[in-house]
This record gives sequence, C-alpha cells and structure tokens, in this order.
Amino acid sequence: MREADASGSEKLPGMKKPETVFSQFSRLSFRAGLRTKILLAMIFVALLVAVAMAAANYHLRRKDLLRDFQMFVRKTSGTAALSISVEDIMQIEWNADAAKPEFQRAKNVLKRTQAINGLKEDEIYILRPIHSEKGETEFVVMAHDKPFIGNTYIIPEVNRAAFRKALQTGQPQHTEIYTDSHGTWISGYGPILGRQGQGVAVLEVDAEIGRFFRKQRAELISSLGVGLGALALAMLPGLMFASTLTKGINLLATNVKRFQAGTTLARVLIETGDEVEKLGHAFNEMTVVVQEKLTLISFVSRFTADAARRSRHDPALLNGGEHEVVILFADIRGFTRFSENRDAMEVVNGLNQILSAETEVVLSRGGDVDKFIGDAIMAVFMQHGAGVNSAVLCGKELLRRIHEETVNTGWDIALGVGIHSGRAILGAMGSSVRRDFTAIGHTVNLASRLCGKAGRWQLIVSGHVFNLMGKELKVDFEPADPLLLKNIKHPVKVYTYTLPIFSNGRNSGDHHPRP
Repeated sequence: MREADASGSEKLPGMKKPETVFSQFSRLSFRAGLRTKILLAMIFVALLVAVAMAAANYHLRRKDLLRDFQMFVRKTSGTAALSISVEDIMQIEWNADAAKPEFQRAKNVLKRTQAINGLKEDEIYILRPIHSEKGETEFVVMAHDKPFIGNTYIIPEVNRAAFRKALQTGQPQHTEIYTDSHGTWISGYGPILGRQGQGVAVLEVDAEIGRFFRKQRAELISSLGVGLGALALAMLPGLMFASTLTKGINLLATNVKRFQAGTTLARVLIETGDEVEKLGHAFNEMTVVVQEKLTLISFVSRFTADAARRSRHDPALLNGGEHEVVILFADIRGFTRFSENRDAMEVVNGLNQILSAETEVVLSRGGDVDKFIGDAIMAVFMQHGAGVNSAVLCGKELLRRIHEETVNTGWDIALGVGIHSGRAILGAMGSSVRRDFTAIGHTVNLASRLCGKAGRWQLIVSGHVFNLMGKELKVDFEPADPLLLKNIKHPVKVYTYTLPIFSNGRNSGDHHPRP
C-alpha cells in the first residue's frame, strides 16, 4: 500500500525525500563528534572577536591619527609663523632678494622647523596672497637650495576657506584631507601678521598622510593576527571539556554579538576553573580596554558631553536652540613678543601652562571651556542661578592666577578679559566628519570684542552684565566711556575692573596683598 505525505502526493516505499545543501550540512554536523562541534564553534568565536577587536582598533586609530595629524600641521605652521619677522617678509620681492639677510633669516626658520618635524623641503614655505578669494598667491620664502621667489601658486579650492580664515582671524588653521597630483595631504596655515594685526603672508606646512595610513594598516593586520593566534591557542585545551565548553562558548558568543552591536561594557561570567574561564576573563578585559580607548577619542567640553547624552532621548537637541548664557573671553597680551626669542617647544609648553591654569579657574567657577583659540580661551556659563556672578568672579580670578604665573616664571605677558551675557545659539556646528557643540551669535561676538578692548590685567563687562551682578561685586568696577565695537551698531556701555596692583588705587573692593 502506498503512503501519502502531508501534501497529498504519493510516496513509494523506500523513497527518500530530496535533501537541500543546508539539510545535508545540518545532518553531517549533527553526526559530527562533540570535539568537532566545539572546534567549529570556537573558530567562529575567535574570528568574530578578533575581527571586532581589529575593527574597533582600526576605527579608533583612524580618528586619532587624523586629529593628531591636523594638530601637527596646525601647530607647526602656527609656531613657525610666530618666529618670522613681518619686516623681513616685506623686503623680499624677487629671486635676487634671496641673498638678503632678511631672506636667509626666514629660510633658517623654515629649515629648523623642517628638521625638527621631519618635513621635506617642499612641505614648508611662505606664501603672500595676491587674490585671496581666488586662492592666488606667490612664493616668498622656501627651504629649497634654488629659490623661486614670486612664482605663482594657486591654493586648491577645497583649502581656500581655511587659508582665508588664517589671514582674516590671525589664527593658525588646518585643512581636511585632500588629494592632488602629488599625493594625499593635510595642510596647516600659520598667518604672519603686520603691525596692525592684518595677515601679510602665510606659512604653509604640508604633510603627506600615506605613511600614517600604511602604518595603520600594518597595525590592523598585526592586531588581527595576534588576536586570532591568541584565541586559537586558548581554544585547544577546551576540546577536553566538551560539555563545559559548550555552555561557556554559547555564553561568550552571545556577548561577543552584544559587543559587535555596540555594547562595549558586555561582560561574561564563566566559573569553570579552566581555559574557558580564562577566555571569558580575556574578553572582559578586552571590552574594558576598548571602552578606555573610546573615552580618549576626543576631549570635549562638559556641556558638549551632556548634550550628547541627552540627545539619545531627544535627537533634535543637537540641531541647536537659543539659551541664556554668559560668555567669557580671555586673551594673552604680549604673546607674540614672548614667542620671538624662544624655540617652538618652550613656546608650546608655556602656552599650555597658561591655558591649563585658565581652564582650572573656569571649571572651579562652574563654567566650561568651549574652545581654545590660539592663546585665547572662550568659556560658557549657563545663565541660571548665579551664572553672571560666577563668570565675573572667574574673570577676576583669572587675572590674579595668571599674574601669579607671570611673577613665578618672569614672563613678560599679561591677560585681558571680556564678559557679556545674553541669548546665544547652542548647537552642533561643523561637518559630517567633525562637529563641535558650541555657542554662536551676537552675545559671543560682543564678548569677544570686549576682550579685544581690554587692557593689560583688565576685565571689561558689558552694562547688561553689570546690572545682573550682585552688589558686592559692583563696587569693584568703574564705569568707562561707551565703546564703539566692530560690527556692533550702537555704542556699548561698559564697566572695567583692573587687577588691584595695577589700578592706582581704583577697585578698592578687592583687598589682596601685593604679590
């Protein structure tokens, strides 16, 4: 009698149902010994963990390399530009000027910078703008043996914004990665400023990034090989403990998938007393290391980190919105003169010492350092509670603290501070490659202008800030003539505070002994 299958078709005695490739593999796997199953499973886990580790390391190193590389060209060009005399540059017009001492002094700066930073001679030179909007420039000083002064060079279009910004703001700038006929590069522009602060020329530093990415690929292959080798060795003893290993491997595989999905704090708890337990511990340690590296991707301000955390529940938060804030700018006076007779490392270390002290003061007063702008800082205080008072106390303490630093070090520099309060837009600004959560708007611009007008060891606050101060702080300030500020329509009413030892008896509200 014939049998009928579930579909109603007849089935002859002894007839076998056709097998798919998957069903054949499953049947063979089912019949395979436990050692083979464990070996296959552990090979899969080893590959997955090794690839995840290598991919995470590759991703982290790529961002680190890009950030470090951009800072390298920016700092190198900016620091070298500080050592160039604008008077020397003005004396260089033609190839015949290469014999002048002015040209040789500037060239020596390029040569020293080239040697210190491992640059090639065609990776550092000084350009003078001819038509900045079109990116048209001419060579002024170069490190080559044969000069080509006056030759025209067109700044690549993708770099012109950074080039113009360096000239306009007087602050070093860097480009993103770009490619031309000679390779793939990142460039830094260090402005050389005239006596009035205008950009006269730019010291450009180029660096080809292929060597860094080649190193990164080598690190990737090495880490992948080390990971695979270590995990392969770790799985061999496990073949002797089939039943225990199966449970441990399943648990480990589950958490590896969680790790791959982004749960960097995934943990496994295996208490078998054998190699499986060690493998679990190795996985746990690996996730800790990865988490530590993730925290070092970027050092961001506190309110930036807070905004990023809150954006998980409110993605629109990063798009920007108006908030009441207090903006403080602090700028070093005399830094160019300070840098002239010092080598690059001493200048960088000195600047970092000052900026570190300023950061400590801002954080101690409840503010947040939004950004460093050359030798200046921009700090933000949220306008809630005693925000204005905190910012004003911070400004006064900055003057005292930095003056102490100059007394201790003998540095001939000073500090000027400006503070304004009002509404500003807080949001994520930048590109898809890199963004900053920062404050922009009229309030920020006005605070910056006030800082620019502040004298040595002087704090200038707007009339709006003065009105919001506590009475105990107002006695330390004196009214000053309204200021006409660039791009500000109406004169701004201001009040000033000068560090007591420089105030000739003014600001009597401060009672501090002479340092």
